Amino acid sequence: MTNRIEHIYIDLGVKTHPLTRRIIRALPGTRVTLVRNRKTFLRESEKIPLSLGKRMLWLSQFKGPLLKPCPGTGEDYLCCRYYTINAQTNCPLDCSYCILQNFLNFPLLTVYVNVSDVFREIDSLIRSEPGRLFRMGTGELTDSLALDPLTKMSEGLIHHALKRRMILEIKTKTDFIDHLPSIPKHNVLISWSLNPQEIVRGEEHKAAPLKSRLKAAKAAIKKGYRLAFHFDPLLLFKGWETKYAKLITQLTREIPEKEVMWISMGSFRYPPPLRRILDKRFPKSKILSGEFIKGLDGKMRYFRLDRTPLYRTVHEMIRKKWTDVFVYFCMENSTVWNDVMGASPRNNEHLDQMFQESIERRFGGFKC
Repeated sequence: MTNRIEHIYIDLGVKTHPLTRRIIRALPGTRVTLVRNRKTFLRESEKIPLSLGKRMLWLSQFKGPLLKPCPGTGEDYLCCRYYTINAQTNCPLDCSYCILQNFLNFPLLTVYVNVSDVFREIDSLIRSEPGRLFRMGTGELTDSLALDPLTKMSEGLIHHALKRRMILEIKTKTDFIDHLPSIPKHNVLISWSLNPQEIVRGEEHKAAPLKSRLKAAKAAIKKGYRLAFHFDPLLLFKGWETKYAKLITQLTREIPEKEVMWISMGSFRYPPPLRRILDKRFPKSKILSGEFIKGLDGKMRYFRLDRTPLYRTVHEMIRKKWTDVFVYFCMENSTVWNDVMGASPRNNEHLDQMFQESIERRFGGFKC
């Protein structure tokens, strides 16, 4: 992945930072530009096409908090009270459905070299609620591992998390795990988004094939990491039942349930402006061919009468193979929870508590 970087832009204030120097050394021969007027650079860079921006790297520092609550999508959908570590933005992968195409107005791959500042934020958050097991992850505004062989950002976060009562999740669609350190099996997990290979090939451009992701997951277990998987976005397409059944059979045959902390499900949803972007950038994509309705959060979703059978079928497929792993919905309402699982969390706090109870029962709660 890193050999696709064609141009590095460096904020004047971070030119001597150790991470800046490491990245430059790792990309010999790559064009480097020192940016002296940050505001002008950011304004002018907004005009760069996204496909070109994915081959450019912007190194800077973030002066606000790097650790934030997951943004969720309104009070009408249950949210699990997850926290995101936003030390990178934008992604070198190019999934057709990626919401970042609409959410971010700055097209360059961005690395905030002051990632170590988040350690203090993590510790402060943990101290704020001593009895709570916080879950945090780095994959909200980028793929956690797509640039990690270059930045090595995950390693510091991993070692920090190992000494804390918390869960650190590293989300990816790559198979880039060789560079990660071997660790004692504890509270750090790597998670993969999964879809049938036909969807990977047609919609998840530059991401690792399904077989490679599962191979990497097995290798991650040997390195000491626990796992999670995200069936998100689940898609309705011709033959989806057969394709998802094959995927789940492959997953459960190759991965031991005891190593998996949780599985999420979420159907395809998107802000309305993404349609125009997707039509322009991915004219061959078929994921918008279904029927959608605007949800209470303003995002377009499959009709509930369509997405509920999709969820129910996939959930039943999982439960036939794995009976104990924690399965939850990402941003769904209590009606869908009840229709599919027969029960619903009372509120966001209750869903967070359900996570903690499952982790403590199955893995011991990670007391540090």
